[in-house]
Amino acid sequence: MRFSEIPGNNDIKDTLRQLIDADNVPHAIMLYGQPGIGKMMTARAFAQYAHCQHRHDGEPCGVCPSCRQHQSLNHPDVHFSYPIVKSKANNIVSSLDRIDKWREMTENYPLMEPEKWLEVIDTGNSQPAIHVEEAEFIVRSDSYSSFSSKYKFIIIWLPEKMTVETANKLLKVIEEPSEGTVFILVSNSESDVLPTISSRTRRFNMRPVEDVDLAEYIEQEYHLDHTISREAAHLAEGSIAKAVQFATHSGERTEFGEIFQNIMRAAYAKKPDVLKKISDNAASMGREKLRRFLDYMSRMVRENFIYNLHISKLNAMSDHEEAFSKRFSPFIHSGNVEDIVIQIENASNHIQRNGNSKLILFSFFLYIIPLLHKKPN
Repeated sequence: MRFSEIPGNNDIKDTLRQLIDADNVPHAIMLYGQPGIGKMMTARAFAQYAHCQHRHDGEPCGVCPSCRQHQSLNHPDVHFSYPIVKSKANNIVSSLDRIDKWREMTENYPLMEPEKWLEVIDTGNSQPAIHVEEAEFIVRSDSYSSFSSKYKFIIIWLPEKMTVETANKLLKVIEEPSEGTVFILVSNSESDVLPTISSRTRRFNMRPVEDVDLAEYIEQEYHLDHTISREAAHLAEGSIAKAVQFATHSGERTEFGEIFQNIMRAAYAKKPDVLKKISDNAASMGREKLRRFLDYMSRMVRENFIYNLHISKLNAMSDHEEAFSKRFSPFIHSGNVEDIVIQIENASNHIQRNGNSKLILFSFFLYIIPLLHKKPN
């Protein structure tokens, strides 16, 4: 992983390079910010740059033995820790027991969207966490001598998922690790990291990526038309992951827009028979595509609420979406916006848990009817 492969946050990338070049690396670093902006990619680039045998021009060479080990996630001086669902019956108690799934995740979803991790490890109704057994693995990793480099990195993804018991066991080792050990914590929610952990790190607040950088990244990486790339960047609100999704599913977004508008028209007109047909058709999308559609619905409800407040600079809609919102947005207001979003989230959760998609969608669509007819507070 090279720094140049990650759009945005150039000042932070420059600072990280300088820490390596000056041989002044803190014992613990935390990269934090919203999901999908390249924090884990930055952590990996930082570690690879530190280990590279022929780094130059602020980048790892990409071809030395160390770089090749990094690219295959097999460097002996890099240890990853991440939330899992424990299963003693299947001998899954620490992240090492899920290393194959972790490699699958980082290869297929390097932007590390948390919902993708839930799919990769198939969590069902359980929520992943960093359990106390993981603390023992981390302490043990810290005790090992570096194999081929001055620095040994322990990269912890989503430290906010640590249990209190885990965090308490890690306080001393994060504050005073073995010589050469560097902790890199990668957080999507810095405020949820226990203060006793957060205070022991040097923190870097990674920001949403500027539209121009996102558009350039999409064009270069996916060889897409400038218009598509620019619109995807505008809609993504600074998230690389969202920009990629919008750009690579641009036709899908048009499809979702038509379905969303048909649902809202039928719900406002109180036509349950039409809603039933829409729910039957939508259920055939399959679970993953349905999740993306419900995410789209949630975003469009929020966009219409903002549009209704006449704060256009905060909106991120295509021309087609805005044309619909001019007429529809007055029906999304303070009296119903929260309830509608909650219903969307509930439907998405039930579908992810393998519920009957037709029944879930139809029930959800019926809930929308009275909500659209509610008066503003």
